[in-house]
Amino acid sequence: MFSELATTTFRGKPVGVITGGDTPEREVSLKTGAAFENALRARGYDVTVYDLATDVARLVADAPAAVIIGSHGGLGENGALQGLLECVGIPYTGSGVLASALAMDKARARELAADVGVPVARGVALRLSDVAESDDEAIVARILDAGVQLPMVVKLNDAGSSFGVAICTTSEEAHAAIRELRAHLSDDPASALLIEDYIEGPEYTVGFFGDTCLGAIQITAAQGFYDYEAKYQSQQTRYDALEEGALHARLEELGRLAYNALGCRGVARVDFKGDVTTEQGRFLEVNTIPGMTATSLVPKMAVARGVPFEELVELMLSGARLDRRR
Repeated sequence: MFSELATTTFRGKPVGVITGGDTPEREVSLKTGAAFENALRARGYDVTVYDLATDVARLVADAPAAVIIGSHGGLGENGALQGLLECVGIPYTGSGVLASALAMDKARARELAADVGVPVARGVALRLSDVAESDDEAIVARILDAGVQLPMVVKLNDAGSSFGVAICTTSEEAHAAIRELRAHLSDDPASALLIEDYIEGPEYTVGFFGDTCLGAIQITAAQGFYDYEAKYQSQQTRYDALEEGALHARLEELGRLAYNALGCRGVARVDFKGDVTTEQGRFLEVNTIPGMTATSLVPKMAVARGVPFEELVELMLSGARLDRRR
């Protein structure tokens, strides 16, 4: 597995870890960055850590041989950082500029996934201009007119780690969620409220590293909703690796379709809700910079495939590249 990656490419050269940033996911980003740093130091690398919130100028001045990106959400994951690295010629891990931007914009990712046959829930994206002048009841009426039914999920289109997500079973709850979340909207092209039908059933995630499927996991949150607490703080959330079979095969098939439709590269994770072997299951999103904390899912998949965390991180770094050939 990964025999095409030459793990000696950046050995003996200064490399960087990009972490932090100024999004609500900063705390998780710092943990991912620390895990990357420790793993690379253990493999003998000369590592410098750069906080995306404060150290961009130093990163450009240092021009490390390659960087591994561990900054979740915002500028670290939406293509902006990737564009900067392309401009200054620093190879980086993960997806390129376009794929990163598309994956962060959940509404556009849904459209691309649907175009290649991946099932998506009924939904509608409302931009700032759609909600700025309308009252809550008019907005809910517009959502219902689009075919979305209660219960529904109201979430920020460009956020991760389950920030800004509300499951609404009544119109009053939908009103409240819209009032709360509309304050976070901006003129950014990816900024929107994404409203979808709520899908019953378990949550699944399938991981990829290029052409290799790392595995699939069923996620069962203790309280039924896989929110920030369930992801990073709860000891009750269950992660059950799926055995080979029809469900695993279908998740891999659909996940690969979505991964390729967006043009992803390197490590990424594709999330689904419900049993995708039936009409129930639906695509949720593609995460181009999945977390690498102790409870993160991609490391669990890799370990199950016989790839320890330090080796996985070195393989990720070894795959660092630029979209633009120089």
